[in-house]
Amino acid sequence: MIKRAPQSGIGRFVVSAIAIALDVLLLPFFVIVAALSSCIRRDRLQPRIVWGSTPLINNVYWSRAMRKAGFQSETYMYNFYSIGKRDDFDRVLIEEYRWCPLVLRPYLAFLSALMGYDIVVTSFSGFMLVTPLLRRLQAELLKMAAIKTIVIPYGGDAYVYRNIRSIGLVQGLLYSYPQAARKQKQIQRDIDYWCKHADVIIASGMAPDGIGRWDVPMPSSLFIDLDEWKPTRRQSTANGIDNTVVIGHAPNHRGFKGSEFVIAAVEQLLGEGLQVQLKLLEGVSNMEVRSALASDIDVLVEQLIHPGHGMNGLEGMASGIPVICNLEDEDHHLVVRRWSYFSECPLVSADPENIVDVLRELVTKPELRTELGNLGRQYVEKYHGLDSSSYLFTAVIDYLYGRRASLMDLYHPLTSDYVKRLPRIVPPLEKNRLKLS
Repeated sequence: MIKRAPQSGIGRFVVSAIAIALDVLLLPFFVIVAALSSCIRRDRLQPRIVWGSTPLINNVYWSRAMRKAGFQSETYMYNFYSIGKRDDFDRVLIEEYRWCPLVLRPYLAFLSALMGYDIVVTSFSGFMLVTPLLRRLQAELLKMAAIKTIVIPYGGDAYVYRNIRSIGLVQGLLYSYPQAARKQKQIQRDIDYWCKHADVIIASGMAPDGIGRWDVPMPSSLFIDLDEWKPTRRQSTANGIDNTVVIGHAPNHRGFKGSEFVIAAVEQLLGEGLQVQLKLLEGVSNMEVRSALASDIDVLVEQLIHPGHGMNGLEGMASGIPVICNLEDEDHHLVVRRWSYFSECPLVSADPENIVDVLRELVTKPELRTELGNLGRQYVEKYHGLDSSSYLFTAVIDYLYGRRASLMDLYHPLTSDYVKRLPRIVPPLEKNRLKLS
């Protein structure tokens, strides 16, 4: 990934001034293009979808699912991260319009969206345009072009630290992402802007933390390709007494994941005489993570700070091993337990204060690990495969084009045929908590 050099205060001012001038100059042209696009666009059963422009692997899975469902769907990213692969994404802006200065390319990308797509799926940061004026007008331009917008937050685009309910999560974010605390006003403006203008917002696990709007109650909008992530064939009978139990942890940022507490917990268990080994998967590719989960790891500790799970939690469950993450804040999960399928989730909850006890229970009980691992795979197959992704976004598209009245009951445990299509999953947990010995 190409990294930009930091700019001085004068440099940032000059860049902003140039961007404002370009916005003012180009705005009439954008209005004309949007108006012309709306004249030739027709509502369609299978609209053209674009996902962008932050290069997250989630976009790849979402787009892949919709292509499998028969839609025209592609990803369009500004750039790509070094831990991923260029081939993950269909279009990458830094490779396009090479004849044009880099500062002008986002304008061309946005024009491409106005003319080439019917639905734009983006984050609260918006699609491509981050300039002072047009970032506040892009929703209106898309609407003028009769383009529907779906907004899905990923983290840094929508965390306003003063609005977060969990003080522990604020500390974890400040530990790993301190600069975002200086941008709270800007991020809040982005949230308010898209909450007003987006056609659909899928806030998932970030919904309780000040976003103020969600159209689909669900614990997570993350999905995974189950053809790539296979359950482990390794049936570990290790109990930490006769042989070693391997504990995996894959932090992208240690402070946000609570890695120091994971490391300390393993050291304490070693001090108690248990045979455990910590395998840190840090700064490695997705392929290396997949290999380790399939062949080496008995328990995955995803994270201990954030009140929910991320993609790594799905990867662990898809691999058929028990996964630990922080689900201790019941207020945070009330909505998705009551109005969706989250009560079926076999994730094991732990926080920095009880992680030693939770790990000890899992280390010494291989049968429990096997049961939770099998249930995790069932849960992902039921709710987080690509077929589940296409179900969600097909329902969203039906709602966007007036073929569905609401999305609020999409996963209601009492009324949703989708939830009831397979047997209910019943983990040996009480609101994701183990019954400790």
